[in-house]
Amino acid sequence: MSVAALLLGLLAFILVLRRLKAAQTAGDIIETTHGAIGVMTNPDLGDEETERQVRRASLELLGKFFRIAATCLAAFATSALLVWGGAFLGLYALDRAIAIAVGWPFILGSSAAAVVLWLGLDRLSRWPPSPGDPVNDDIPYGRLDIALHDFAFASLDRQRALGRFESALLKHRIDMDRAKRPVFVTSLPRAGTTILLEAFAGLPQFASATYRHMPFTLSPLLWGAMSGAFRKAGEKTERAHGDGIEVGFDSPEAFEEMLWMAFWSEHYGKSCISPWNAERNCSEFEAYFRTHMAKVVATKPGATRYLSKNNANVTRLGLIQRLFPDASILVPVRNPRAQVCSLLRQHLRFGDLHVREPFSRRYMEGIGHFEFGEALRPIAFDGAPLDRAMARCPEFWLRYWIAAYEHVLTTAGHAVVFIDCDALCADPVPTLTRLAGALELENPSELIAKSVLFRPPRPVPELADMPVALMQRADDLYAALRRRSISSARLPVQGFAT
Repeated sequence: MSVAALLLGLLAFILVLRRLKAAQTAGDIIETTHGAIGVMTNPDLGDEETERQVRRASLELLGKFFRIAATCLAAFATSALLVWGGAFLGLYALDRAIAIAVGWPFILGSSAAAVVLWLGLDRLSRWPPSPGDPVNDDIPYGRLDIALHDFAFASLDRQRALGRFESALLKHRIDMDRAKRPVFVTSLPRAGTTILLEAFAGLPQFASATYRHMPFTLSPLLWGAMSGAFRKAGEKTERAHGDGIEVGFDSPEAFEEMLWMAFWSEHYGKSCISPWNAERNCSEFEAYFRTHMAKVVATKPGATRYLSKNNANVTRLGLIQRLFPDASILVPVRNPRAQVCSLLRQHLRFGDLHVREPFSRRYMEGIGHFEFGEALRPIAFDGAPLDRAMARCPEFWLRYWIAAYEHVLTTAGHAVVFIDCDALCADPVPTLTRLAGALELENPSELIAKSVLFRPPRPVPELADMPVALMQRADDLYAALRRRSISSARLPVQGFAT
């Protein structure tokens, strides 16, 4: 009888929590908290506006704290009253019920039962689903996920410290020989970097950061193990770009920029990003980066080489080549007309998404993706950044394309391998064969087998109303890039060396 009374009290406890909407209050607290974090990390707000909004959020949190405390007190009081009432009626002894309640068997069993009961009531409350229920396909994260990401993005110093702790704790798993001969894939967005990343990440010797390492990307061993305990291999879904590329927890992605932001914060202004000087010295960064590479490789059994995709690396080719002389840098290039149209389309797409879903902007800024939408911070390749207000016009992106690839041609050394993206997509095997030789792959057939990932390029669109001289400058630059590409017919298929 005592156990039955305690279970009845547990049921009453849960029903009161649900009746008083404790979960909704907790969600509101999380939402208010990550909203305040977003305000504090928003570079577009002034100090006075930031202080005003944070003060308002603090008052809201105080009120919600008292509300959830009162809810929990009411639930506990109801449960206690039921148990005491049974003892008062002489159905069982109160001290016996208390002894059972504080014992480990009942605590563990009732906790499991409470979880099952709560989830069961959730499912019942949502069945049948209402046609009017809102569904958010843009942001595949719940409130707890969003709060966790906001916490991780709030302090890069904390991320660095956690990475150092991981290195000390798991040094037996870190083999620095696996940080040799890294491969960096970089270019302006929409040039084919993602498909190249997927092709190489599918080879057994290459390891790259994946979505499992988010949001603590500087601690891939620790967080990868922790997240693996509660994340299953979910189905792939189309990424936010709307370009047909599907991603899942184990898909490779561009998370390396968080490391650069953690060490070079002075380069990230409110409106633009400053280029890196090839002669900049930072021994701490170099050592940290080498260790980070080895840790990423250690997350994939059998892997021996680090692989990354990072569009922002186009502005630091010289520095990467000096710090990592054993590295290979792959730079795909695409017809400027097609790429400019794609850049503009993505900028408009993400601009709309960032207005509708503020977390999507915080997410992109948190991982260092400043390429599109409200998060746009153009790289000042020639020292004079373009006006972000003009980014809704194709001419902005054409000028940006020219500035970027003129900078790339100026700073590219022997380690840089240019790839004609259109030639690669039209006929993948010759280019992949040359790439296998350039990267000294032991089994070139594994890379050549990835040719099935590539699709023929679409017809090149026209850019209307562009200044003739500007368009000619872009065409000449594109021709120069193609002449230097590994896809060029002038290069031998075998024995290509960087």
